[in-house]
Amino acid sequence: MKIQVWWPPRPLGLGTPLNLALASPSTRSLVLRNWWLPLVAGVTASIAVLLVDQLLFAGASLGRVREIGSQPLSTRLAITILSAVEEELIYRVFIATLVAWLAWLAVSHFYREPKQLAEWVGILVAAYLFGLAHVSGLSNVAHPVLRAVTINGIAGVVLGSIYWWRGLELGILTHMVAIATVYIVVPLFL
Repeated sequence: MKIQVWWPPRPLGLGTPLNLALASPSTRSLVLRNWWLPLVAGVTASIAVLLVDQLLFAGASLGRVREIGSQPLSTRLAITILSAVEEELIYRVFIATLVAWLAWLAVSHFYREPKQLAEWVGILVAAYLFGLAHVSGLSNVAHPVLRAVTINGIAGVVLGSIYWWRGLELGILTHMVAIATVYIVVPLFL
């Protein structure tokens, strides 16, 4: 069996739409048609996360939202930008893509359409790990692992889907909108 050495793995068909848009009019129109996606998905995911947290975990996130919301705006903007870029690179570009590639290698000889299965395996594993990574700030919360995996897993699936089918750039922008909604907009109403 031949092992691929390029990244991202070619059988998965990943590319960065913004870079491709510079070279291709068809990709440019795809990016321009989807300008609204980060705004809608980021706000919707944030609201969903806060609602699920309120319904299942008695609103445990609100303390953290208040804490970060009390920081200066410059700090919250830095958190928004840096964490979105860093987490998308780690969890989507590296982990989701690596897991999807390994899944594709594992099932490509047995499964008729391995690409879609591999993509979902990558999205779900990365979303689970994304949730686990957010456990550390929850020492005073009942069931911190379950809460972090559930709440951040929702966001991870949304962000992974956007990364996979719309590209890294829109995934990062969606992540920024989601964080900005939670840590910049929501504190205005608390």
